[in-house]
Amino acid sequence: LGSSSSVPFTSIFSQLFMTVVVPLIIGQIVRRYIKDWLERKKPPFGAISSCVLLMIIYTTFCDTFANPNIDLDKFSLIIIVFIIFSVQMSFMFLTFLFSTRNNSGFTPADTVAIIFCSTHKSLTLGIPMLKIVFAGYEHLSLISVPLLIYHPAQILLGSLLVPTIKSWMVSRQK
Repeated sequence: LGSSSSVPFTSIFSQLFMTVVVPLIIGQIVRRYIKDWLERKKPPFGAISSCVLLMIIYTTFCDTFANPNIDLDKFSLIIIVFIIFSVQMSFMFLTFLFSTRNNSGFTPADTVAIIFCSTHKSLTLGIPMLKIVFAGYEHLSLISVPLLIYHPAQILLGSLLVPTIKSWMVSRQK
């Protein structure tokens, strides 16, 4: 379009590496040394991670919709919701088709895991990535709206599809 810009790849890569990869590596190393203690004490990591996820979602919603510069009308929001549900359903259907082919070698339980795990993404990774990649961008709130809708949409679709997928899996296992 006759315009160009430079992207600081090394800065973005190093920030993403420090935000995502380093904590993962440290967690895996520490886990190796305290695994027995963790199994004995059973700390409430599930509740802690749920609370942290809830806080990330809450602060992102607050940041997004408290921004006076966000220019998102109701019709655009409905279109975004429709597109996200369509994309989510399409990905779930495609993963179902590929994992149930005759030569795929997957069991029905594998297929269910593939359907849910391959299409589900989380705000806990998406929001930090957006904040790093688009740091200083005035419309960051607007860019985060699809991710804010995608996360609840995947939870809603997953919960709606559980009875259907469960009956399919039970019938296939018999």
